[in-house]
Amino acid sequence: MEWCRRDGDEVLLGVPYGEGMLSLPLPIRGKLHLLLPEDGSRAEASGALMEAVEHPLDTPPLREVIGGRKEVAIIVDDDTRPPYARTLLPPLLNFLRENGVRKAKVIVALGLHRPLDEERKRAVFGDLPSWVEVCNHDPYSDLSTVGKVGGRRLLINRHFLSAPLKVVIGDVELHQIFGYGGGAKSLVPGLSDVETITWVHSLLTHPMARPGVLEGNPVQEFLEEVYAKVRVDFSVQVVLNMRGEVLCTNAGSLRRAFLRGVEVVDRLYKVKVEEPFDVLIVSVGGHPRDVDLYQAQKAINMTRAGLKEGGKLILFSRCGDGIGPEGFAKWLKKGLGKEGVERMVEERFEMGLHKLYLFAKGAKDIDVYLYSSIHPDLVRKAFLKPLEDPREVAELVEDGRIGFVPFGTVMLLERY
Repeated sequence: MEWCRRDGDEVLLGVPYGEGMLSLPLPIRGKLHLLLPEDGSRAEASGALMEAVEHPLDTPPLREVIGGRKEVAIIVDDDTRPPYARTLLPPLLNFLRENGVRKAKVIVALGLHRPLDEERKRAVFGDLPSWVEVCNHDPYSDLSTVGKVGGRRLLINRHFLSAPLKVVIGDVELHQIFGYGGGAKSLVPGLSDVETITWVHSLLTHPMARPGVLEGNPVQEFLEEVYAKVRVDFSVQVVLNMRGEVLCTNAGSLRRAFLRGVEVVDRLYKVKVEEPFDVLIVSVGGHPRDVDLYQAQKAINMTRAGLKEGGKLILFSRCGDGIGPEGFAKWLKKGLGKEGVERMVEERFEMGLHKLYLFAKGAKDIDVYLYSSIHPDLVRKAFLKPLEDPREVAELVEDGRIGFVPFGTVMLLERY
């Protein structure tokens, strides 16, 4: 993929947007800095999966873990992530079937995201055999208590807890609050109750609850207790490349497979910036990362460390599904000021309000512009400046040091 091409005093950018690309010509005479992760080659997903389940990091091979059990619950991500499960599930299910499993329940780790309808299930998983049932997690019902974790009562999806064999599939990537996605994040918030989900996200105001941080991150400290409390028999944790293809696969215990994935993510997706930029042109990364405004916010937090105070961050996110979850839409439409949002988060944390807080925090001391399908009035209520035509970007990049980030959600800009 050609991300940028120079033609005299003009540079043509290829900007991921929705399921396609925007061609963006810009009058940049000086150097344009292309900021990409060290993206490795695509792995042959089925072969890498079989190698991982036959030679896991710290457990017996999966065929031994099965141990004659006939039923399995498999946890997978929803469609806010690339549909890697469509590649991994068929060979994994075949392997389970060959080793005696006769019934599988695939549970979508939704947290508080909207449930998948049948069309969206097919998009994520394809056509699965008749002995496999796909169901959405419900954070309000079908829960069982696993006991106290972090001094709090933790409830987890009862279908998972009661399954004879428990398997978690996840992808390890950077996350703006949890430090990293993957691992126990599939359980909390993925399969947990609404009170726990809300409490965990309330930790976002802690200075160590930030992308790329494990040690000292209060969310990860809580998840360490989750690993010990919730039994998972086997896990497959992948790292994806920029195009959402499987790059590497690790298997074994949930915690160990996750930590091995973190090593890969740190090596590939943390990008050092020697000198901060005056302007950053950032794509959320295209579909499904830019499905709505709620998801688009992540790219601001992941890239703003590479920007000077007072700089310009120009964000591209199609937002084809609109604003996002109802709780966020409710708060966005109130039209609160930045100071009011920050005060309210401290006084009474609420899901949806937390995302507005992250927009306010991300737009502090910089100007964030957004080109999307969202109405300009709503863009302004998220503390962003709307762009109604991509050609408006040309007026914003006339001077200074300019960087281009095609995949702003999955990579982290860090200062030296």
